[in-house]
Amino acid sequence: MDERRFWVGTYTREMGGSGRGVYLVERGADGTLGRPVLAAEATTPSYLAAPPGGNVLYAVDEHGDEVVAFRVGEGGALRRIGGRPVPGWPCHLALRPGGGRLLAACYRDGALADLRLGPDGSFDGEPEVHQGEGSGPDPERQEGPHVHAAAFAPDGTVLATDLGADVLRAFRDPGGDGALELVAEVPLPPGCGPRHLVVHPAGQVHVLTELAGTVITLRPGAGGHADLSIVGEAPATAGSAQSGSMGAAIKLGADGRHLYTSTRGADVVTTHLVLDGGAGTRPVADVASGGEWPRDLHVDGAWMHVANQNSGVVATFRLGGDGVPVPAGTPAEIPSPVCVIPA
Repeated sequence: MDERRFWVGTYTREMGGSGRGVYLVERGADGTLGRPVLAAEATTPSYLAAPPGGNVLYAVDEHGDEVVAFRVGEGGALRRIGGRPVPGWPCHLALRPGGGRLLAACYRDGALADLRLGPDGSFDGEPEVHQGEGSGPDPERQEGPHVHAAAFAPDGTVLATDLGADVLRAFRDPGGDGALELVAEVPLPPGCGPRHLVVHPAGQVHVLTELAGTVITLRPGAGGHADLSIVGEAPATAGSAQSGSMGAAIKLGADGRHLYTSTRGADVVTTHLVLDGGAGTRPVADVASGGEWPRDLHVDGAWMHVANQNSGVVATFRLGGDGVPVPAGTPAEIPSPVCVIPA
């Protein structure tokens, strides 16, 4: 197996972490990750995005309320080529397939920032901001809107989760001029706190909730992904999650039959079976995440890499025929890792 390279985003001292910016690591033939190299010093690059095979990397500055673009140079060195201010605490990025548009979910201010990109990947103009509204029953976490993630559906619909308002919002470009408009809001169970989401190739949408610890499945109707309805809800872990546990990441397996979630506090990665017909999911196994406070995870073909923020390691697993991760090798030591994506 050829070696591959990965970007790792970290928390820096501004957010209580020990990272220094964005790191580059290589995967060896045995699947494990090697020694990290600091590719660029940056402030709280807690989430990253990059086009496949491209020479640009995007990172949030969660502390500085900015999205930053880097040009990828020889050997993986990063050079900042621009930044754009966005609403408070950008925590997630979604890049449109084919490029041209980058979405930033801004947690503190409860907004979705839409950034246009030029042909070379640089920022083109100022971001368009879509402000969320609403609140939920949890007075500490849901006092107002908290947009946490976004995704592009195959029909061009933009979907965004709002942890504070317990809704999934759908946006479209009805005029064909690139301007997004809110076209639907799907209410989710009160107090669930929707965090991250994935769109399955078969069409259904799976949402991981942070506060309720569940995976909610929605199916598109006649109006496509702007017409979603809930068809299933299942626990985010196979066992009983301990008090204080919180959902973190959700990713699809390469075969489409499984998806994976990480849960902080319980410190597990859970394998879920995707039910036939997109009717929902069923958790089948919890595996220790290889560290403490697992945040992002990346499914890398037959491998999985899990960023354990509080223990400063990215653990690698081999995915078995049953889809359940098996620990592989020694976790790579990377300070306060939060996000892992292919370079």
